Amino acid sequence: MHNVIIGTAGHIDHGKTTLIRALTGRDTDRLEEEKKRGITIDLGFTWFDLPDGGRAGIIDVPGHERFIHNMAAGVAGMDLVLLVIAADEGVMPQTREHMDILSLLGVEHYIIVLNKCDLVDGEWLDMVESEIREEMQETALKDAPVVRVSASDGSGVETLKKEIVRMAEQISPRSGAGRARLPVDRVFSVPGFGTVVTGTLLGGRIRKGDSLCLYPAKSWCRVRGIQVYQTEQEECAAGQRAALNLSGVSREEVRRGCVLASEDTIRSGRNIDVKLSVLKNSGRVIKNQTRLHFYSGTSELLCRAVLLDREELMPGESGYAQLRMESDTALCPGDRFVVRFYSPLETIGGGVILETDAPRERRFRAEVLERLRRREEGGEKELVELQIRKHGKSLISAEELVAETGVERSRIEPCVLELQKEGRIFAIETKGERFLWHADEEKEVRNAILAEMEEYLARYPYRRGVPASGFRGTLLACMKKTAAEVYVESLIQAGVIGKQGDVYFPAGYRTREDRDYCAVKEKLTREAERAGYSFVSGERALPEKMTEEQGGEILRLLTEQGAAAEVVPGIYTLPEYMERAEREIGKKLDETGKITVVQVRDLFGTSRKCAKQILDYTDRRGLTRKDGAETERVKNR
Repeated sequence: MHNVIIGTAGHIDHGKTTLIRALTGRDTDRLEEEKKRGITIDLGFTWFDLPDGGRAGIIDVPGHERFIHNMAAGVAGMDLVLLVIAADEGVMPQTREHMDILSLLGVEHYIIVLNKCDLVDGEWLDMVESEIREEMQETALKDAPVVRVSASDGSGVETLKKEIVRMAEQISPRSGAGRARLPVDRVFSVPGFGTVVTGTLLGGRIRKGDSLCLYPAKSWCRVRGIQVYQTEQEECAAGQRAALNLSGVSREEVRRGCVLASEDTIRSGRNIDVKLSVLKNSGRVIKNQTRLHFYSGTSELLCRAVLLDREELMPGESGYAQLRMESDTALCPGDRFVVRFYSPLETIGGGVILETDAPRERRFRAEVLERLRRREEGGEKELVELQIRKHGKSLISAEELVAETGVERSRIEPCVLELQKEGRIFAIETKGERFLWHADEEKEVRNAILAEMEEYLARYPYRRGVPASGFRGTLLACMKKTAAEVYVESLIQAGVIGKQGDVYFPAGYRTREDRDYCAVKEKLTREAERAGYSFVSGERALPEKMTEEQGGEILRLLTEQGAAAEVVPGIYTLPEYMERAEREIGKKLDETGKITVVQVRDLFGTSRKCAKQILDYTDRRGLTRKDGAETERVKNR
């Protein structure tokens, strides 16, 4: 038997807390005021053991309409709800409101518990049950079993337990894999231990010693200890209620509505895009900019509803909206929510969260509405592609994708692989991280890089290619440096661009070797041979009427191609002259370990000035280095 969480719901004084005491032997009313007044004010928690060794956690919620906000906070994580209805009163206002809230929050499994059966006769019971069935016809409870009990004398409680066991077997277990996520429903301090929080773990696992992020504050804490149903444990799993002893955060930093989760799995912000529905039986209309109370998970926030596709939502209608919160959220796409009218407080609707931390949307924009429609109606694969595309030319990591879609990583991976095979997304892996990019955006960036390269090479036609800095700005505006390097390498591997040395060029590019190029090459060769070790200035190597800028570009290319040697800046010769110089100087150094400027002058029959230029060249090449006196060189070791 897997872990299940059972919740109660129903009108005040219909016996929810008494029923739990009959099921478990424990009283969930813990506050002095609750015991004094005889009503449940805040959430209560307990459990009971199932016959096969499994354990069912129980959340008792208040029934009074003044404490609906506490009731809504308790629904987070409920797998099965016991809707308690007193046989002597039948369906009451809070019964209906609780039903609306449960339906809006997506609870699927119910047992209708007809309580206080000892107070009425059989004929009355049959009539009340018939009325309940009729009341439930258009709700999620229409097929729910009805169990008759009397919590005060225990009759029918064993039958209810059997029904709970039967229903629990039909509930799919929550995944213990993937991200951990625990909405906090209670926080307190224990002397000698510090901050303790409680909540229902919605997914994943939490282990003692884990580091978790507290949202929406984004502060880090460590799990010092774990209790599951008041028993010390090394870990807790999805579907269990747990108390966590935290270090790194104070009692004042945590409140109901905070969420403990794995790193980078929640996007906190103030704008959320939603599909918003108004209850059929609501007497209210939601207009644009209506102020509302918002409930999701254990959060209670104030917001304004910006209607994106209409001017108002009438009872029974649905539409896309952006809820602009008055404080930060800790929510995920796919979470369900309830909204209540600002004043007077009454439940009027709810829906599902489509995007968290959304940009401020403008109303009636077709592209926004189409994006939200696809998020609502599309499968996980389409949702993954849509979120990747939303990032435009920037990349999204796999971890960010989990946080922004609300889809577990184990289910995202197959979607990503399939989208890659179809050529719809592009992946970059670097240093253990994987970044994803929509193929359309990648194509735009690739074309922009090629365009920048072509523009650069049109401006400098005598260059072998573009330095990385010439196009890296386009990339670094989109991604991290390491990811940019991997992407450039992928373009090389794909034959989109080429690389030679430290320059890049479009595939198929050839350096210009035109008539001007040939003229410079011929004159340089002629002048260099005439000058010998007296060398040639760049100006002397250029044909008449050629600009220094054009000639300088060609001389640079000849040097890079190995057709010329630049002895020192602006002074040239042929490579064979400098090769001989290196050989002769090398021999001298092998013999004596030292050579002077005068010796170089005499060795090559040149001037002292040119001898110093030769030694500057061999210094630059790493053959020689200065040794104290400017006139001496020793072998560079």
